[in-house]
Amino acid sequence: MQVLPGTMQGGFSPSLEENEERFTFEEDYKDSTTFLKGTQSLNPHNDYCQHFVDTGQRPQNFIRDVGLADRFEEYPKLRELIRLKDELIAWTSTPPMYLQADLSRFPLRSLGIAFDVVLLEPPLGDPNQGPVSTGARAWSWSEIRKLEVEEITAQRSFVFLWCGSSDDLDEGRQCLRKWGFRRCEDICWIKTNKQNPGPARVHNDRAIFQRTKEHCLMGIKGTVWRSLDGNFIHTNVDIDLIIKEEPEVGNAEKPTEIFHIIEHFCLGRRRLHLFGRDSTVRPGWLTVGPSLTNSNFNADTFASFFTGEPGHLMSCTEEIERLRPKSPPLKMKGGAIAVQGVSTSGSTGTVTTAGIPGVAGALGVGVGATGGGTAAIRGGLPALWGTASGLPVPGSESRVRLPRGVGFGRGAVGCYRGTYRGVYGPR
Repeated sequence: MQVLPGTMQGGFSPSLEENEERFTFEEDYKDSTTFLKGTQSLNPHNDYCQHFVDTGQRPQNFIRDVGLADRFEEYPKLRELIRLKDELIAWTSTPPMYLQADLSRFPLRSLGIAFDVVLLEPPLGDPNQGPVSTGARAWSWSEIRKLEVEEITAQRSFVFLWCGSSDDLDEGRQCLRKWGFRRCEDICWIKTNKQNPGPARVHNDRAIFQRTKEHCLMGIKGTVWRSLDGNFIHTNVDIDLIIKEEPEVGNAEKPTEIFHIIEHFCLGRRRLHLFGRDSTVRPGWLTVGPSLTNSNFNADTFASFFTGEPGHLMSCTEEIERLRPKSPPLKMKGGAIAVQGVSTSGSTGTVTTAGIPGVAGALGVGVGATGGGTAAIRGGLPALWGTASGLPVPGSESRVRLPRGVGFGRGAVGCYRGTYRGVYGPR
């Protein structure tokens, strides 16, 4: 084979002078300053992933306004709503109660009450979730499924289950299904490492990537309408993300913000926290768990908190009702009558309507008792309006005599106290 001058067999081999002309040597790469947002560089990026590789700081460290104090600084309406709700929650909260118990043996039904909200924080012992707290043992998912959550929850209720990440999400969904709940939301805790940047301190030997989040699955039992059941839930007050610093190794604490999310969302006052600790004892909650060091729970005393006013539901002020986000009004078809508001005082109810006057017929709705049990009456109720010939003209008010503790059923306005919304249709 012929070899050309200046070359070697199998490829081109330029001289040293040609090498120096062809290649330019760049400065050693030191950091990712040129990739950060807002820098005066020739190539500014938002490359927080590269910054994580260089410095160990996670991308979520740079999300702004994540704390409860400054999250709504630019939204004065929401800021005022949160302030008012926190004041109302503090005023209506029951004294904190707690019970030290081994949940693998303790019969939950002995608590003697049906809860509106149950928060579970089982110690899974999963490397992705972190170690269990001192004095607690790791639970398997089969043990968690055996908890009788379905026996201690009300007909309309919510459950919040911390379940780590990865395969544990499927296990958590199976628990909700076994307890009679439907998964309706996923609250995600994004862990920052501003104080301790670097590789994750808890590793899974089978994982390639570092998991920096945990999930809290939310389940619902019964039928709850965001547009009709304003006496039980207030939606869209908070977001479904919690951005909080990752705790030290050996600290199994979850963000306290989960309590704020639950209290802002559900107006039920019967709240239970399972697998709680001394640090999670909180007004308005019954905390049960093996890690507690003391007990003050008394079933009769706890039940007495919900017998008088305001009952098992928090009241709602007119200002909170005005400020809170609401679903768009339902569209009316065929001359339906929309209820603008219903308010009750003692045994008198006031209904304000808006729609087309002269719609004949009465309302095919039910009446339910808010006390023990439910007593439903189905069919038309012409006595509500005094006559069966038509409904009030738009914007007018009709006063309705109701027995104490009785409210309109879900077919009309689905509520018992405060201001509510619904739709009346022609018979």
